[in-house]
Amino acid sequence: LGYPIIPDSLYASIQNWERTRHDWHFEKEAITWAPGVVAGLSFALMAVTKPGDGVIIQTPAYPPFYRTISEAGRIIKENPLKYENGRFVMDVEGLEKLVTPTCRTLILCSPHNPTARVWSKEELEALCDLAKRKDMIIISDEIHQDLVYSDAKHICLASISPDIASRTITFVAPSKTFNIAGMKASVAIIPNESLRTRYISVIERFHLNSVNILGLVAMETAYSKCGDWLDQLMIYLEKNRDYTEKFVLEYMPKAKLNHPEGTFVFWIDFRGYGFNSKTLEKFLVYEAGVALNKGTSFGVEGDGFARLNIGTTFAQLKDGLESIVKALDKREGR
Repeated sequence: LGYPIIPDSLYASIQNWERTRHDWHFEKEAITWAPGVVAGLSFALMAVTKPGDGVIIQTPAYPPFYRTISEAGRIIKENPLKYENGRFVMDVEGLEKLVTPTCRTLILCSPHNPTARVWSKEELEALCDLAKRKDMIIISDEIHQDLVYSDAKHICLASISPDIASRTITFVAPSKTFNIAGMKASVAIIPNESLRTRYISVIERFHLNSVNILGLVAMETAYSKCGDWLDQLMIYLEKNRDYTEKFVLEYMPKAKLNHPEGTFVFWIDFRGYGFNSKTLEKFLVYEAGVALNKGTSFGVEGDGFARLNIGTTFAQLKDGLESIVKALDKREGR
């Protein structure tokens, strides 16, 4: 376990994975590293923004986005998603209103956590058009790119056009896909040489321009030898998703949910039962005996919501859902 030397075979495995799984082609030179995607987001913000600049996030948003922006001395600008016809969609018009000379950076979560949306080509193309017109930089967190169900397709933002590739810093990792987050090895893909140089100068400043040697081995193994395992995982997860969706609609009629297109989470609205996030958390833990992620951790839009993780065994998932229903029935006198 000495100092790491990154082999050409690792670069090739990353390129091949993105090319065959996501139809994204880029040169080896575009690849650099991060000890984790959240750390990489922080480095990217330091590379492309200044203290006091605004950074846009689409809310509800993954909780570390808030902390990463504020701890970097940048200003959080929220662009809430719209809820239309039972699904969350981008509000590109609202996003455009937030863009100013000192607020030109967006952190994109694609697929989106916690709403489980996989952005459509039309949504991404509208975003690309705005980015070009307003000279934006987009930091794209695509860590869930491999966890997409059969009725959706993930499109890497930077694959859409040379222009958007030149203004995008994309983060990917095997950590969510293969459950190896503890290996602390993530990838930053930055086709634009100027942006890449700025990013690398930040990670070198913090002496973080190397990667865990075990993480390198795990990453190459995952990307070069474990595609069949992932295919089987997605079959299992899709069964969990379909069961959960049907169960909630049938046995929790006052709850609302959108159809998950990717990730392994559900974003469930419990407000129909009279809950806010504080009372919902107490109910779930002390009456139902389950722990879901608190909605307001993802922003004010999450009040009365909870995030359910279905990345577990079917038996455990079924037991947890039944516990919630039993507690709801008892609460309502049934």
